[in-house]
Amino acid sequence: MTLRARLFLAFLALALVPTALLTAFTLDRLGRSLQLWNTPGVDQSLDAALEVSKTAMARLEATAHAQAADWAMALSPGGLLTPARRTAVRAGLRASGLDFLQLYHRDSTRWRLAEEVLPEDVLAPHPLDLASDLDDALASGRTIHSARGALAAAARIEGDHGRHPWALTAGMRVPPDFFTRVDQVGRGVGFYRRFGVLRDVSRTYWGLLVVALVLTLTAVALVAATRLARSMTRPLRELEGALERVAAGELETRVATTGPRELAALGERFNTMTARLLAARTALAEAERQAAWREVARRLAHEFKNILTPMSLSLHRLRRREPQVPDEHRAAVADSLAAMEQALGDLTRLAEQFSQYARLPEPRFERLDLAEVARDAARLHEPERVTVVVTPAGGPLPVSADRLLLSRAVHNLLLNACEASPDGATVEVRALREGHDATVEILDRGSGVAPEIRDRLFEPYASTKARGSGLGLSLVRDIAEQHGGRVTLTDRLGGGAIARLSLPRLDAAAVRPPGTA
Repeated sequence: MTLRARLFLAFLALALVPTALLTAFTLDRLGRSLQLWNTPGVDQSLDAALEVSKTAMARLEATAHAQAADWAMALSPGGLLTPARRTAVRAGLRASGLDFLQLYHRDSTRWRLAEEVLPEDVLAPHPLDLASDLDDALASGRTIHSARGALAAAARIEGDHGRHPWALTAGMRVPPDFFTRVDQVGRGVGFYRRFGVLRDVSRTYWGLLVVALVLTLTAVALVAATRLARSMTRPLRELEGALERVAAGELETRVATTGPRELAALGERFNTMTARLLAARTALAEAERQAAWREVARRLAHEFKNILTPMSLSLHRLRRREPQVPDEHRAAVADSLAAMEQALGDLTRLAEQFSQYARLPEPRFERLDLAEVARDAARLHEPERVTVVVTPAGGPLPVSADRLLLSRAVHNLLLNACEASPDGATVEVRALREGHDATVEILDRGSGVAPEIRDRLFEPYASTKARGSGLGLSLVRDIAEQHGGRVTLTDRLGGGAIARLSLPRLDAAAVRPPGTA
């Protein structure tokens, strides 16, 4: 399994395991809460209370209607209440559990309360006037539910009791909110039944809501885990690809040092490693190339010496026999021998250069004044075609160097400058301080650096001179590198070139400038 897949699963588990536990806990608590909404036995109790209320109300209404009808029949033949009938009504009210009997007569406009009879030993603060409810009760036969606190049945009193009709009501007193509470019991039962349906719907709704929330969180977790895994493995994938390219030889490969600190540090170390590998490969290639050039130079020097040795002996024998040449040919032979000696000298110097380049001696370091070495090298060049001018240094320039190698390097730079300068030109030699370096500058007014060899000035055999070996600057570069320095050759403003040889400058405390204490 890949690292990305493992990270993806790890992030997904970290996100989903708590979500699953929280979901299970939420659903459990939600189920328990919904069960508490509908406590077992409450619905039976409410149904029983409703049935009891309906039964009690029906019995009360039936009792009131029966008594009202009986008393209306009893009062019809003999007229209204006599003392004996009043006593009988009181006894009947007590026996039936009713609280009052009222007689109403109707005038031309409305019913008016004529008399109220109460059970024995019962006192009422004031009679309940049910005249406003009487017409509806007589017309419909329903029981009167008065908001003033009465449940009563109405009945007409048949017979001739004058021009205006009579009626009676029989019933009981109840609290003013009695009927409201009875209705509330019915509404409560209906609400509780509807609440049961609502509970089931709510359970389904909340269940679906939790499932939707879990699915949403899962989707978010998937996206987040994918992005996190991708972002964390992207530098590793880039590093893997970079390693493959490096294995294929592309040492210029670099990776972006972004992301978490650890991965950024890994990228920096990888870039450092590839840079060092590239530098090592470049150095190795340069060393191999230098070794190859030196081997070529060694073989050329060997071959030159093998050829020059018998040529030199032959020329020496010819020079010894020069007096034996007839007078008329002696001058021509002398000129020819002189030309041969000059060519042989040039070839000998060329072979020596090849030999020096093939095997550069190990330096013997000592404390030297670079300005003095430059002055001594300039004195060796006699003013023939050009004039060499040495600019005095501001003081000693102490360096650690091999006198012979350092003199050879300065001499080669001077020789190149003189050969590149036109007749009558001036070559300047300057020694100066540059930070922690001691530098020798050699300035000429020649043709400058040829563009075709600008990038390979210090390679062996790179030269634009017809008679040059192309080894001088290579020797100077090797000597500079042996001493921990560097050499450059650039164009000079106004024409010509500037050669600069820089070496690390030693502490000049022991070598004080002239005129200091």
